[in-house]
Amino acid sequence: MVKWSVEHKSIVMLLTIVTLISGFLLYGNMERQENPSIASPIATIRCIYGGASPEDIEKLIIKPIENKIGDISEIKKMESFCMDSIGVIKVTLKDLSDSAIAKVWDDMKEDIDSVEAELPADAQKPVVETDFTSSYGILLGLTSKDYTYQDLKDVANELKDVLKEDAGVKAVDIFGEVGQQVEISLDMVKLQQYGITPTNIATFLKARNINIPGGNLEIASTKIPVQISGEYETVDEIKNTIVGVSQENGTPVYLKNVADVVQKEQKAEAFAEVNNQKALIIGVKYADAQNMLTIQKRLYDKIEEFKQYQLYTNMEIITLTDQADFVKSSISLFQSNLISAVILVAVVVLITMGIRSAVIVSLPIPVVIAIVFIYMVLTEIPLHQVSIASLIISLSLLVANGIVANDNINVYLEKGYSKKDACIQGIKEVNIAILTSTLTTVASFLPLAMMQGSAGKFVKSLPILVSVALLGSYITSLTLVPSTGYWLLQPKSKQKKIALKEKLKTIFRVEKIGKGVLSVYEKLLKSALKIPKLLICVFIAIFVLSGTLVPSMGIQIFPPAERDQYALNVMVQDGSTIEHSKQVMEKIGAYLDADDSVQNYSFMVGDGYPKYYVTFTPNELDTGKAQFLVNGKLSEINRIEKELNENIPGVVVNAKELEIGIPVTYPIEIRITGADTEVLRKIGDDVKNRIYQVEGGKNAEDNYGYSSNKLKIKVNEEKSNIVGISNYDVASTVRMAVNGLQVSELKQKDIDEDPYPINIKIPDNHKTKREVLNDIYVTSQITGENVPLPQIANIVTESSMNKIVRRDEKRTLTVGLFVEDGYNTQTVMKQCEQALQDYEIPEGYSIVFGGESEENKDTFSSLVIPTLIAVVAIYLILVLEFGDIRQPLIIMGTIPLSFIGILWGLKLLNYPIGFMALLGAISLMGVVVNNGIVLLDYINALIKEYDNPVDAIVEACKTRLRPIMIGMITTVISLIPLALTGGLLWAPLATSIVYGMLLSSVLTMFVIPSAYYVLLAKKRKSN
Repeated sequence: MVKWSVEHKSIVMLLTIVTLISGFLLYGNMERQENPSIASPIATIRCIYGGASPEDIEKLIIKPIENKIGDISEIKKMESFCMDSIGVIKVTLKDLSDSAIAKVWDDMKEDIDSVEAELPADAQKPVVETDFTSSYGILLGLTSKDYTYQDLKDVANELKDVLKEDAGVKAVDIFGEVGQQVEISLDMVKLQQYGITPTNIATFLKARNINIPGGNLEIASTKIPVQISGEYETVDEIKNTIVGVSQENGTPVYLKNVADVVQKEQKAEAFAEVNNQKALIIGVKYADAQNMLTIQKRLYDKIEEFKQYQLYTNMEIITLTDQADFVKSSISLFQSNLISAVILVAVVVLITMGIRSAVIVSLPIPVVIAIVFIYMVLTEIPLHQVSIASLIISLSLLVANGIVANDNINVYLEKGYSKKDACIQGIKEVNIAILTSTLTTVASFLPLAMMQGSAGKFVKSLPILVSVALLGSYITSLTLVPSTGYWLLQPKSKQKKIALKEKLKTIFRVEKIGKGVLSVYEKLLKSALKIPKLLICVFIAIFVLSGTLVPSMGIQIFPPAERDQYALNVMVQDGSTIEHSKQVMEKIGAYLDADDSVQNYSFMVGDGYPKYYVTFTPNELDTGKAQFLVNGKLSEINRIEKELNENIPGVVVNAKELEIGIPVTYPIEIRITGADTEVLRKIGDDVKNRIYQVEGGKNAEDNYGYSSNKLKIKVNEEKSNIVGISNYDVASTVRMAVNGLQVSELKQKDIDEDPYPINIKIPDNHKTKREVLNDIYVTSQITGENVPLPQIANIVTESSMNKIVRRDEKRTLTVGLFVEDGYNTQTVMKQCEQALQDYEIPEGYSIVFGGESEENKDTFSSLVIPTLIAVVAIYLILVLEFGDIRQPLIIMGTIPLSFIGILWGLKLLNYPIGFMALLGAISLMGVVVNNGIVLLDYINALIKEYDNPVDAIVEACKTRLRPIMIGMITTVISLIPLALTGGLLWAPLATSIVYGMLLSSVLTMFVIPSAYYVLLAKKRKSN
């Protein structure tokens, strides 16, 4: 390949140009994301059973479903939430591939379909939701003070139709809708006058509002469908429904004679507001595998046109969040980092090697980047911050191959070889060394490629793209470097007396500094070789000492997303109606309105906020909870949280930054498992009281919420049977009196909307619900007699749980504790464990700690086996390279030296030990090994030529000092932009590599010669 490349230079250059053009043209149309997409390991099963208590939901809905799916071996954990009228099961799977996850979900859906027959007949069909990684790319707020929710809905649907026309839009959904209903408010006095019961009304309405196929009428040879239609199309038709006959004169009694029939807004279960104005939230999902930035421009052109021609006066469309803006910012930052790194590396090579060598070494960089772009398009890897970071990490690694190849060509030129022979022989000589270095570096990334779980999937593209870049670098070292070297490098006899290289060396005093460094290094190395064993022991001691830094540094798998956007999770402390919760949220909104750090905000109360970020977790249905999306300065988040908790009574506010990694509900969890909810509640209160004063903790709460008083109607079966009243009669009448009973639907003609429910309601006449229940009558379907409810039932007030939570098929109450900014989660966790150390838990109950620590353990443990495999792979490659089992051990022993620099670098810059820092450490393994290969290989060559092993070792180390130091400098320089501007996600990775490289490169130049001298030098010389 090398000889062919030199002899066919023009073809090589043509292929290079084609590769460059193809790669960068494809780059322009690549799919762009902020973060990688991964298949969701989480699914929810939601089932509605109207009127059921949490206990009924648990018994009749949750347990049958849990029993059916509990045997699925791939399930990691199962959490169930039993609330009034609704049950939700959240299923989390073990670490599986995307295809395996999809299969489990399919199997689980089949199981749920099969259990449907065991559920109550009037419970709704369970709904399974598995798409939890898909999020809305754009959220728009449609707001107005002057219009009804129906007006907003009409405009929102028009905008939805406009946006859905774009091929780049996957879906458009509307949140916060308050639907219309037809409310029939019964006049109980008139009903009694006509002898008509509420049940009669319901029966007549159901019988009137039908649409039944009547079969086909055959006329000649033609079939004509016959349809019997009596569906309501207008409110007037409902009003004119005959519901009885007057006993006095036999005239028909119309519904309008005994009830008020009006079309009005439903009682909302959830509300949305934007900047304290009535609003609907419109969510837009970008289509997959397309350039989000191009789609964004088209959509905003449509929105501006809509504002101009279709938006009502005094309505406003506000952009609440747009993923494309963050993608644009993120990719732009990484692109500038990449360009800066390329320029800095080129400058370093230019100064140290001269302009011709700089061109030869730097030219493969854009070619390799183009190769990576082509590979990304072919394998459908989008452009995001992980894929671009892989290019930055690769940069220093691929430059090293070019430096080695170029250096060796120059060595042969200085020996007097012709350009052709120098290019061919120079590359051939280092071919195996470059290949070995490439393979060991690729092997060092095996742990990341083999890592399971969400963290592994998040960085999956990084080891793949780094490996592609390294293999591309190896190929260009054998083809492009000798080809350009033939054109640009000159034999020593033809070089100008004062080349630019020499001028640069003079300007930057490179030669003088280099000689000074070499002289100092030679003296230090000779001294070290006099005490090699002591030196090795000192470095081992430094390594052990550095390990003591770990406990004080803290652990953080992934940092927050670092964007000026955050969530406020708000819970009303005493339980709340939706109306009261809305009023409380508007008070919070008024505070945010007055805060200069807040640009805009929106909230959903009663239901979860639309998923606008891949790790954001919407609330479950709860009238006492709300979620805010705040666009404002992230630096003010702690102040906002503190002031809201101090100034808004009756609420708990938790401000939460968006997370890049796996979201956890609470940083610290204390899970209490047992059978009795009252005992669980008492233990939970005891736990909260004990951990409340733990330093660094804040906002202790539990996931059972607050108990509330409920009216329970206990029907006396004996009395109700005597008067011929069934439990259904009682339930339907009570439902009419309390919330209204849906009896049918109105499908309006020529209106493309969901049908409006038709609800029958007994007016409360400003009475309390208890008074209404005492005053209502239940009609016997057998005798027609109206019986006061208190005669056949007892109405009692009981304290009841608003929610029952289960984990892995057992009742579990979780006490959660948040951590103050600046405190270490692990330290606070230990204090909590100490606070509960002497707590006596009742028999049959257990306490387990969890939260972030569980996720940390799972993530790090998943790296253990892959890391061992990588170490073994590197060792075997080195054994093949050196044909010896001891020399690879010397090189492998230098890997811990990099950890010294990594730990001190992270400590100095106050970064915790996290996944990205660990990724940096793994990435550095290959670089450290490469330095060892370069050094040890040359020591082996010279040890045969020198009588004194020390002289051979010193000479070899002096010769290899320059390329190793240049490689170290280019690595460090290339990562400085990422270290300075990469934020909390990428700066720890860059810091790990920079500090690890700085220290390990220097220490390697002393440890390897010392270890070699102790283990091998004398034996090799005697042989």
